Amino acid sequence: MANKFYYFGFGSNMLARRIHIQNPTARRIGAGKLENYRLDFHGVGSNSWLGAPATIVPTPGGQVFGAIWEIDMCNLKDLDDQEGVSAGIYIPISVPVHSLTDKEEVICRAYHLSKQPDTIVHEQSAGNVPHNRQPSHTYLKVLVKGAEETGIPADYVKWLRGLHHNGNNVEAMELKLELSKVELS
Repeated sequence: MANKFYYFGFGSNMLARRIHIQNPTARRIGAGKLENYRLDFHGVGSNSWLGAPATIVPTPGGQVFGAIWEIDMCNLKDLDDQEGVSAGIYIPISVPVHSLTDKEEVICRAYHLSKQPDTIVHEQSAGNVPHNRQPSHTYLKVLVKGAEETGIPADYVKWLRGLHHNGNNVEAMELKLELSKVELS
């Protein structure tokens, strides 16, 4: 395993077509659950997604589902570059993820935003979610498609579908990632 590492993708990198754009050696191990964190969105987002990017925030009692990937070390810099580590956007961390496949704990590399949100807004009504906490319509569709593809529990996928988004569509990504059939609530 010295020439490979485990990675926990909880955002767009749950989707195989997405992670393979910059990390062709990624091999999905299965679905995983990270406890005592919550999924959130924060920031103005990138030009690629036109909305707030996903992050994981330490939250007692929270849980985040995602994909566990095994990736060759030769792609570590590619993954760091994709996550904007050198620009200070995301910070790499190691987290214990419970595999839903074999019930084992796997220590995975994950990334959280360097500027984390301090309040929980995605449990409230949609009208109360500030603009800088809303993912784009396209980005949320990628999360839903990736979660379904990974085998994430249906109630979590339903929660993802219902998250408030900013309505922005990124046509190039919609086509590239084949998102036309993904429905949101």
